Amino acid sequence: MFLLEKHNPIISQHIATLHQIVGALDTLSLELDISKLPDHLYLLAIGKGSQKLLEAFIHSYKGEILDGIVLSSEPISLNNDEKRLQSLIFFTGSHPFPSLKNQAYSLEILRFIQDLPVGATLVCLISGGTSSLLCSPPDQISVHELQLTYQVLLKSGASIEEMNTVRKHLSLVKGGGLSQKAHHLKLHSYLLSDVPHDKPEVIGSGPTLADSTTFFDALQVLNTYQLFQHLPISILEYLDQGAKSQCSKTPIPCIPDHPDHQVHVITGNKSMQPFLYTLLEQQGFEVHWAKDPIQGSVKKETQRIAAEIISVLNRQSKISTKNPQALIFHGESYVDVIGEGKGGRNQELALLLALSLEGQHPVTILTLATDGIDGPTDAAGAIVSSYTTLYARKQNISPESYILQNDSYTFHELMNTLIKKESTGNNLMDLCVVLIG
Repeated sequence: MFLLEKHNPIISQHIATLHQIVGALDTLSLELDISKLPDHLYLLAIGKGSQKLLEAFIHSYKGEILDGIVLSSEPISLNNDEKRLQSLIFFTGSHPFPSLKNQAYSLEILRFIQDLPVGATLVCLISGGTSSLLCSPPDQISVHELQLTYQVLLKSGASIEEMNTVRKHLSLVKGGGLSQKAHHLKLHSYLLSDVPHDKPEVIGSGPTLADSTTFFDALQVLNTYQLFQHLPISILEYLDQGAKSQCSKTPIPCIPDHPDHQVHVITGNKSMQPFLYTLLEQQGFEVHWAKDPIQGSVKKETQRIAAEIISVLNRQSKISTKNPQALIFHGESYVDVIGEGKGGRNQELALLLALSLEGQHPVTILTLATDGIDGPTDAAGAIVSSYTTLYARKQNISPESYILQNDSYTFHELMNTLIKKESTGNNLMDLCVVLIG
């Protein structure tokens, strides 16, 4: 961390606390309700959170796992003495874009499900990243065309719910498509939420959940963000055919998409709140968890978070005036990409907040992707303070120029404010922790 912050004892203490949070997140465990599961079952895990979901499931469930498949974005590392997992097949796919190998692994999953005996129990552990890992486009669309579409969506400024609305209607297995293949089974879905408001059908594009969106909704997303001219013609033709009822629809609510299905949602609130409250209160902070999730553009969320911080500093906030304060925000923002730089939504949020709070009283901020991967970078996020951009200017570094180029990674790299860690095997929502005073 840079010199000005080392010379400020309050900021220095804040930074130590935030690094403690980053390190302790790896030990965060999940709790699963397995009370209604039989003594033997089949298992399927898909997504970036497969590692932590598997660990939590094995810890809670003491029955027999007969067979199963795990499809994750990073290799899974579990205890060698866990004999119950020896029957599982592990695949490592690509993320954030679909690929031919993802398509091949998805076909293996479909064959696995179809071959299971009638009446058997299948447990599905689903987390974020499933949208790219589970890949089964209709015949009219190639995987390459799907890749291009994902790239356009990720740069469009669309929210995760809007992107997944489009993704679900370009797939034969998302939006309840996977559960359609499992009608002969008893199905249990454990969904690790990485989306605002924890909507089950949005998590991983809802492969086992009925879909309330339509082909028309998908086209509306493309229209809202003016994406038609950027997408392959096969994508546009397929969505248009779907809107005209010429393609199969995703299973819709109120029409049972599966005859025997139990859904369990594991939320960031339940998983992270007790952990963060305990850690921060032990450090003497008055802790406040924001009720409204982060879900808008990074610039909009910067304004909201900065306004709350300034109101606390000015003693105009409705929350306690005691010092020191810890404000916690969670959710998933999105970036309107207009520059050619490198970064992720958490890194950009950190830079914008540092700029918005420049010269304020001692404030330190951690912005973090809980899966350890923020955008197409090797960083999980950043730690900044109200002195970060002041020090940058002393080094003739203009923060504004990096914002214009969406190049937050380079700025944080120069300022030594990046947080880098290996994939956590977890995938809850993004986390923003603000320490004041």
